[in-house]
Amino acid sequence: MKKLLILFVMAAIVELAFVNVSLAADPNMPKRMPFDPNAIRGRVLVEKDANGVVTAVKIQSRRTLGDYNVVLDEKGKELADTMASRIVQVEGKVEEKDGVKWLTIESYKELRRPQGRPGEPNMPRPGRAPAPK
Repeated sequence: MKKLLILFVMAAIVELAFVNVSLAADPNMPKRMPFDPNAIRGRVLVEKDANGVVTAVKIQSRRTLGDYNVVLDEKGKELADTMASRIVQVEGKVEEKDGVKWLTIESYKELRRPQGRPGEPNMPRPGRAPAPK
């Protein structure tokens, strides 16, 4: 019984040591954005015809395992012009028609790699495939 008590005390001491080390992380490290379950995050894929006119815009989301077709209204065209091949967070109304998700954009913002992390902003992590052009 005494050995079991000593074992539990030692385990508690080791656990407290690990908790204190994790709490002592670098205070200058940038904070992560809070998770928003209503926002769609993904890379903006723009398709253009031979004349350079935007014909389709999609948001390729790895989190929800699917693509969202963007309605080409004023906000959709603005997204295509300013955020092509960039990672964005989009809020809007999603409708499903014939098994395809259509997104009417209300607002969007670019997601950038936090300062202090390696690599260029808004690029994949080192060792991963480059961003689609």
